Amino acid sequence: VSQDTVRHCSKQSLEKKSLMVAIGSPSITSALVALSVLAINITVDGAREKMIRAGKKHKEHDHVHVVVNKVGPFNNPTEMYRFYSLPFCQEHATEDEEKSHPHYGDNTDDETGEEPGWGEHPITREKKGGKLHSQRLGQSMVGDRRESTPYELTFGDDVEWRLLCSTRLSADDLQVFRDAIHNTYFFEMFLEDLPMWGYIGEVVNEDIVMGQVREDGTVYLFPHLHFDIGYDGDNRIVSVQVSTQAERRVDISLVENGKKELTVPFSYSVTWTKEPELTWKRRHSRYVSNEFVPKGFEIHWLSIINSFVLVMLLTAFFDNYLDEGFETRF
Repeated sequence: VSQDTVRHCSKQSLEKKSLMVAIGSPSITSALVALSVLAINITVDGAREKMIRAGKKHKEHDHVHVVVNKVGPFNNPTEMYRFYSLPFCQEHATEDEEKSHPHYGDNTDDETGEEPGWGEHPITREKKGGKLHSQRLGQSMVGDRRESTPYELTFGDDVEWRLLCSTRLSADDLQVFRDAIHNTYFFEMFLEDLPMWGYIGEVVNEDIVMGQVREDGTVYLFPHLHFDIGYDGDNRIVSVQVSTQAERRVDISLVENGKKELTVPFSYSVTWTKEPELTWKRRHSRYVSNEFVPKGFEIHWLSIINSFVLVMLLTAFFDNYLDEGFETRF
């Protein structure tokens, strides 16, 4: 047998061994496990809530679903958590619970004296909060965790005030909310494909230098959300905005030694406005100057790219290390 034939056979054997070890290397194994988990997540999407399509031409009183996504500190958009990691309402109040609430009389018409009622389209209470929605791969990669909410909005129907739920928050629940507010947490919601942002609460008389609240400082929770929704001439939703009302904020700083509980009424209101000048194709144009968009999205994509490059470098390093080991050994 010639020496060239021996060298050729040895080279092929070495390449096969290198390939087998490389496949069994930790970096490649981790990548395969990650792909398997991703495939499992995509497979189980069938058990989730269906993805809400944008551009539907609504009929009067059609149900419009609000979807929550995540919460996190405004100054660090890469640190995000599930919306329901905070103790928000996951089930809508009943009509009797709303009528028994002290704020129910606030909606009485001053001229006619009529109570607001629930109209011809009462709350169904079919939607529960916290059920995951199906997502695209890109949405999962950027950390989206879209979930259903108990909010019940109907197309074209204004709501002056409606009780979402009245819940008794324990000392631990209040501490979770206070920590979130101290860290300037904001939330993200969606109506179809249009995002909305708002803050969980605010701190008054905060010591910015030390990052602590003074003795006379006050922590407020925003339990009321107001939805401003615009639609075009074809009854397609083209603009959304959520805002909090300072007059409805709740003081959650008055907790003595972590023993005091507090009942907080979470509520919402809705205003519908026809905007024929804003076409459906240009519905995202108003987000260009939004304070939440540039910083959050830019930093988020930068961190994803940085992580991807780091994984590639580590993979190349381990592969090179294994190649050198085989060359030395054989």
